[in-house]
This record gives sequence, structure tokens and C-alpha cells, in this order.
Amino acid sequence: MADFLIKHLKKKAEEHSALEMLVNQWGFDEKLIPKALQTVGNLFPHYSRHDESHSKQILINIERLLGEDNIARLTAADTWLLLEAAYWHDIGMVVPHKDIQDAFSQTDFQHYVDEIRNNPHHGLHRFCLSFKLNNMSQCFGGADTPLEAVDKFRELMAEWFRRQHASRAGKIVEDPWTSAGISSPRTELIPTRLFKLLGHICKMHGLPFKDLLAPMSLLFREDGLMMGDNCHPRFVACLLRLGDLLDLDDNRFCPVMQLIAGENRPPLSKAHEDKHAGIRHLRIDPERIEITAECTTIDGYLEAFKWFDWLKQEMQDQMSHWQDIVPKREFGSLPTLGHIEVRLSGNQQLLNEGQRPQFSLDGKQATKLLSESLYSDAFPCIRELLQNAVDATLLKLWLLNQKKYPADSNIWKNPFTDEVQDILKTGDVTALLEETEPDADTPSGKSRWKLTITDQGTGISRDDLGYMLRIGSSQANAPRQQKINTMPEWMKPSGAFGIGFQSVFLLSDKVKLITKSVFTNETLDVIMHSPLGEKEGLVEFKLLDNDITMSFGTTVEVVIFLERLPKSYKYNRYDEYSIKSQIISSFDPVLDDTLPLEAADLAEKIREFATNSLVWVCRDMNAIYKPMKPMKPIGLLCDFNDNSDKYSKITRQKSFYIVKEHQLELVADLNLSGVFSSSFAGSETLYRGQPFEQKCLNDLPIASIKINLLSGKAGKWLTANRERLSDSAVKEFRDIVLAALEQLAAEYINQIKEESKPAYSFFLERMAMQYEHNWIELAKKLDRDWLKLNAPNPVTTDKISFEYLFGKENWTMCNLPLPDLQILLPPISGDFQIDDSYGAYTKEIIIKEWMKTAGNTIQIIESKEYENSDLTLIYQFAKKPQPLYSPKALAIKLISVDRRKNNRFVLNDLDNRWETLYLKENSKINAFYLFGIPSNKNIVLLPFLFYRRLNMQSPAQITATPSQLEALCQWIQPYLEKSSATLEEIRTAYNELIRYIDYDIMKPSPHWEAWKKDRMIDAH
Repeated sequence: MADFLIKHLKKKAEEHSALEMLVNQWGFDEKLIPKALQTVGNLFPHYSRHDESHSKQILINIERLLGEDNIARLTAADTWLLLEAAYWHDIGMVVPHKDIQDAFSQTDFQHYVDEIRNNPHHGLHRFCLSFKLNNMSQCFGGADTPLEAVDKFRELMAEWFRRQHASRAGKIVEDPWTSAGISSPRTELIPTRLFKLLGHICKMHGLPFKDLLAPMSLLFREDGLMMGDNCHPRFVACLLRLGDLLDLDDNRFCPVMQLIAGENRPPLSKAHEDKHAGIRHLRIDPERIEITAECTTIDGYLEAFKWFDWLKQEMQDQMSHWQDIVPKREFGSLPTLGHIEVRLSGNQQLLNEGQRPQFSLDGKQATKLLSESLYSDAFPCIRELLQNAVDATLLKLWLLNQKKYPADSNIWKNPFTDEVQDILKTGDVTALLEETEPDADTPSGKSRWKLTITDQGTGISRDDLGYMLRIGSSQANAPRQQKINTMPEWMKPSGAFGIGFQSVFLLSDKVKLITKSVFTNETLDVIMHSPLGEKEGLVEFKLLDNDITMSFGTTVEVVIFLERLPKSYKYNRYDEYSIKSQIISSFDPVLDDTLPLEAADLAEKIREFATNSLVWVCRDMNAIYKPMKPMKPIGLLCDFNDNSDKYSKITRQKSFYIVKEHQLELVADLNLSGVFSSSFAGSETLYRGQPFEQKCLNDLPIASIKINLLSGKAGKWLTANRERLSDSAVKEFRDIVLAALEQLAAEYINQIKEESKPAYSFFLERMAMQYEHNWIELAKKLDRDWLKLNAPNPVTTDKISFEYLFGKENWTMCNLPLPDLQILLPPISGDFQIDDSYGAYTKEIIIKEWMKTAGNTIQIIESKEYENSDLTLIYQFAKKPQPLYSPKALAIKLISVDRRKNNRFVLNDLDNRWETLYLKENSKINAFYLFGIPSNKNIVLLPFLFYRRLNMQSPAQITATPSQLEALCQWIQPYLEKSSATLEEIRTAYNELIRYIDYDIMKPSPHWEAWKKDRMIDAH
């Protein structure tokens, strides 16, 4: 207990009755505040003690620092402030239920959660990813158990209130009853001024030292309650800060609270536990402070080292300003900081004192390696500059219009409405690419080009500039992120990628910027040098005089050296509208000494960027056509700055969808005129207007599709260079595209003309067969309309509808081999013919629809050219019983199965010779129906493993080795309809089936030699 300070206060009160109120107030608070501090453990069980024991230890530390002589020199007011501040300073960690509720609605709290979401190394990162208070079904999805959810939520709120606890303490001191339910007396007997002063002192214990000496902060001296008894707020605040820092001893953590927090306490808490437990020597007196700690973990060591550094810095700051802090010279100076040491126990070693031993990257090498590996050409670097300009413009447009149209206004739900387009037209970006006179730095054989990109966006402040200089740090720019977070999702910047702005140094050693910030009104003239150049990343900038005539925004200038006259080049001779094509068409090999094809490629990329940008990008590329010396005029085939040309984005009609919280533009050509075509989607995929590669949509049965994804950060969807869909995003991307396509398809059903319904019905059937789920219900809305289509038949021009065929008692469909093999075969008769060129699932849709009717059957037989090794299969549709396949058709199918991967197959409609091997109905086995016609009876899993064919020359093995067969017999037993079958009976049946297929089916066929080779029968 702080007996010396309390006795001194009472002694002062005995000397003058006016001071008795201070003793009385302290008497109340000494009893009331500890009761409130007992609740700190409710939200902070994983923290060190912040209860009365901590307050007492601070006072003891202050007594040690002062010594008895200096305690006697304290005024009553200073003594009272020290006692009260030690008890009140952590009262901000007392958090009433209402304060937690209020936090949820605070914008700063949402920014705090976003900050954690953007930091994948934070212990609460996973929890915060799903922590959305407007969606309780997902709110705690980042925890695996209810107990973990409670712990993580408590840690989240504890960290939020820890950050504010010093300022909260200041407010609670002024009004303890309303703020925290503490009935500490507040009467006119002690001036409110002193309580405000006490609150300010408490607030100072959590702020930087410079704030303590700020002009509007704590003063050197204040009047107390009587003449001659002044108080010294700075002095009290400094002693509180030191006393708090020096509460280091090994009893700081409470074992009971550690058990309540559990073994899954945050790593930082455990590091602090090790820090305190490691204290081996502690000396605090008026002459000297000495501390020695020995930690058992590296994290504990680092926290102790950091803590001791804070102590050293605090002592240094106070000593350098001591004359502005200490009440009288008689107090002397602060204690000398003696031996302060922290070490690791046992044999653990460190490379550098106070530094975590870990891998790190050299800045220059990191920039070089990243740039070389991420960027395949120059355009991604230019794209970064263009995207920065567009993002800044969108942010400014949002800030200018958010009051008129708040975020929840319907206007922002679709970026392609007339209202939004009118807003977007008011902001533009200009890109100018022009050749300039060569200078001394121009390499031989190169021409000098200047790219200028100008926007009228938000501009760049000094603080923004600091974030730009660090790779990938744009997310840490909290003030800017706070504004961005209020934007509609489709309008938000796409996020940092690659090495960000610094990628421009792959093109040039120097970049110039002129910028005026809309937030600070600063105008900066900036020159940035490459980190890989001789100036090693130097950034020079000047603050220019404020010019009210200058618009807000940024102008970026980059000088690029490009090939003057390339020795060879490639171009598409059929693309007459491209810039490169026009330049080549106008080139005179005698009179012209330049052929700016690299510049043309760059200009073409800029034009492509502009095509899909939400903000209008003006492209002045005419300079490419204006060489330095006079020459014949070049006639342009199109005006690249004309808003009405084929590249204009304003006049295009868009379909905008919101799928699973994701927003995207979708344009699809369902190709209803070529419904039986096998050509899959020619897809164009973009992220916020810029193209990327993907291969997950290539099997869509539509002519073309364009997707422009307008939500999420780039890192969620794309590789670091934004050129390709990341592997981790493939499934989610495919799912949302299919969901958007479902929405488009559902809308189209209600608009489709009668004559288009059959083709559209067939499209829906293909989608239902391929993707199931909601497509099945959509297909039912036009159920059987596709039967009105004419069956494809290249042999005859007669038009026969499926509806007509389905009405006949029997009819045939010829399944031809690959189209390029058909020219070797004579014509085959049949009601219609089909091959793979008629599109995926065409045959399956026909078969499925036919088999829906009871009594309908299908038999698969061989063609008349069977003996000539013809692989054609003929499907005989009939309204009477018939076997599923002929033996010869079975031979064809076995020799011609898909060999692109290892497969097993089931064969249905086998006779009762194989009843021992019949599978139970609805058995789930990873094997395909050999003939592609599902059935639930008389099904047998074939004993053969069909290996994939590496190439057309390599053998494709078909094996059923003894070891494979033994494993198969044991595995299949639980799936058999005949549950009583023994392993021996199963083995015998399979051996007989192998013999039957090899010698009764395949040997008599023209495919025996191929089968024998694949089965390696000669080797038996």
C-alpha cells in the first residue's frame, strides 16, 4: 500500500482544513474504484492485472522514485492527484454492456474490423472475415466451436477498448456515475476543474510523450484548493507514466484469470506472461533503476526488449524536459537508468539483439525479382497508372455525390443506369502518348516517348505519398480506406496488386507527378527515382504555392525508350482497325526511318483499357502518326477519340446481376440458331473492366459470353499480375457466373418469341444435363418444346422433327465416330445421324427424354460395316422390349471408350449368369455407365481398369491383374445385391466375366488384335 503518500496527504490536511476535502474524496474513491476495477477481468481475462493491485504497485513505484524527502516536498494537490490517477487511469477498461452495443454502430469500429481483415497475420483475421453484424448466420463463422467464438469475440472487443481505454478513462473520471455506474462524489466542494485535470492526466498515460507537452495539453502549474498548495499536472502525469511502466514484477499476471482465459490465450498474452515471469532483478529508488529479465521464449524476449526500450525512451524524454516538468529544483533529477538487460534462457541464441531471427527480403532484390516474375510485358505497369487514375476519379465522384445520393440509394445498385452514367461522364482520365526529341540519355536505336496520364480525381497528399512508397501498403492508408469503404461495391478500387505503383520503374528510371489533394489542398511537385537506379529510390518533392486555378487531381509523366525501327514484327493483317495495322500500311521503307510498333502496341493496350473502364478515358494517340520529320499525311480509318465508335462503352447495353453478394456485368449469346453446334463459349472475362485469362468456362454450350466482375479485391480473384484467374478462386468464380447465367436465362424465358422456344428449350436441357440444380427447374418451364426441332441429318435434306420421331413405333439414330474419320466410311442409313460435332449432351438428352415413357426401349447395335472395323453405333428406339446392346456393339464400345484419364465402367442389362455380381440399387460408385444409359437393375462393375492413353502412339493398357482383382472383390462385397456371396464366389464370377469378355466378345471381333495388345494377353 502507498502508505507514505497517504500519510503525507493526511498530514497536509491536518495543517489546513481546506485540504480535508481531498482526504475525504480519496477515502471514498479508495473504496469505490477497486470494486469497479474488479470487472476488468470480464472482458480482459487474458491481460495482466489491471485491478487495485496494479494501482497500488504504481503508487509504490512512485514512492520509490521520489524517496521520503521528495514525498515530503509534494503539495497536497499533487499527492491527491497521484493517488487518484493511479486508481482511475485504467478505469477505461471497465466496459458497460451499452458501450459494447454502441461500438457496433460506430464507423471507427467497422474500420478496426476491416483493418484486421486486411492483415492475414493477425490472430483474429479468420474470425473477422465472417464477422458481419448484419448477417448473424455468418457472424461467428470464423470460429470452429461456440467456445472459440466466445473467446474470439471477447479478444476482438478487448483490443478495441484497450486502444481507447486511456481516453475513456478521462471521460469516466469527469462523470463516473453516468459513464460507469461509479458513485464517486462530484460536488462543488472540489472544483470540477480539478476533476477535469485528473481526467486529462489519466488520458495522458496512453498517449505519446509529445502530446503531454503540447500547448493545449497539461500545464506546468495549476491552482489547488488553497494558497501555496498548487498542483503540477505534467509532473503528476510523468510520475504516473513511469510508475505504470515499472510495474514489471513477476506477480503481474493472476493464475486464476489465466485459467479462465484458457490455454488458447492469444500468443501476445503468453509473450507478456513470459516477460513478467522472467524478471530476475528489479531495483527502483531515487538514485538508480536496474532491471534484468531472462525469458524462456523468443516472443517473450522481444516483448521485454520492446518494453525496456519504451522505458528508456520515456526516461530520456522526461530528462530532456525535466525543468519544464519538476515543481522545484529541490526535487533533483530523475534516477539514473542503470543496467537494463533481457536475455534468453538456456541455449537459445539471437543473431541481433532485440530483433526477431527471421527471413527478410532485400528491398532492391525484392523489387527486381517481383517485377521480373510478375510482369510479362510493359502494359501491366501502364495499367497500374491508369487504374490509379480511374480509382482516384471514382472516389472523387462518389464523395461529390454521396450527400445527394447516399450509399443505400437505389441509384448505386446498377452502374449502367442512365443516372449513374451521367455521373461517371463528369469524370475523365486523359492518356497522351507522344514521341519527343531524343536527349543525351536516349540509347542508340531507340526513340524517346512520353506518356502523360491526367485525372481530375482526389489527388495525392503527403501522407498518401508515404503509403505509395511502400509496396502493397495502400490498404494501410486508414483515412483513405475509410472513405473507400463507404462506396458502392462496384465503384471501389480493386486493391493493391503486384508491386503496385513501383512497377512503373520497369519502364523508366524516373517518374514525375504534379498533384493537388482534394482533402488537404496541398499541391506537390514530385520526382521519383527507380529503386534499382543510381539514386536508389530517392523521392524528391516540393510543396507548391496554392493555386486556386489548378484543378484537383494528378498528372503523371513517364519517359519510355522504344525501338525506333524493329528488325522483325508480327501483326494481324486482317485487323485493319488496329493502330499497328494502320502504321504498317502507311510505312515507306525508303523515306521513313521510324516504325513505332512498340508504341502502337502500348497505345492499343491503352485503348483496350479505355473500352471497359467505368470512367471515360480519353486516348490521344494521334502523335503516333506524326513523325518528327515532314512526311505524307496518314488517313486514319477511325477516330480513336470518338465516343460513338465500335469501342465506345457508353452505348452498350448491359445486364447487371448481384449473385451471392458479388456484382457482375454479363453479356451472353445463347446461339439459338446453332443449337446443335459443339462450339463452346468464346469467353471474355474481365475484372473491373480489365481482361484476365481463365479456362473454367470453356465448356459452356453457348456461342459467346462476357463477364465483367465488379466486386471484391483483385487478390481474391486474380494472380498477382492480374493476368489470370487464381486457382483458389476458380470454383467460386464459376459458381457466380453460372448463377448469373441462371438469372439471365430465367428473364429470357418470359421474353422469348414462340418460334425460338424449341431451340431455347434444348439449350436449357443441355444446361440441366450439365449443371443440374436450378437449371432442371428452368428446363421444365419449356418442357419438351425442343421436340419441335428438326433432327440433324447430313445425309439428306429432308426435315424430320424429333416430335415426329418420338411418335413412331421404332426409329434409329446413328452415332458416328469422330467427324474427321467419317470421310473414310460409306454413308450409313438411319432416321438421323449424330457425332461429337453436334454438341455435348445432345445424344444424352434424346435418350433421357425417350426413356421417360414407360415401355420405350433402346438397343445399341453395330453398323453394316462392322467387319471393316467401323466404330459406328446405331441406336434403335422402339416401343417394345429389346436387349440394351448386341455383343458386337459391346465390342465396339469396349475398344473405343474415352481414354483421357483412368476409368472404370459399369455395364447394365447383363443376364442372370452374372447375378452374383449385381450391384444394389442406387449404389454410389465412381464409375461411368459404359453405354451412357443409366439403369438401376442388373448392373455389374466391370473388372477392368482402363488406363489413360498418353498419346496416340502409346499403348492404352486395360488391366485386371490378380492383385487388382483381389482388391476389387474385397471392396465390392458390401455393394452387392447378393449379400451372402463369399469372396470365393465373387472371385470366380469375375474370372468368368473376364474370360467371357476377352474370348466370347472381343476375340471374334475385328478389334481383337487391338484388345489383345491393350490387355497384354500374350504376356499371360
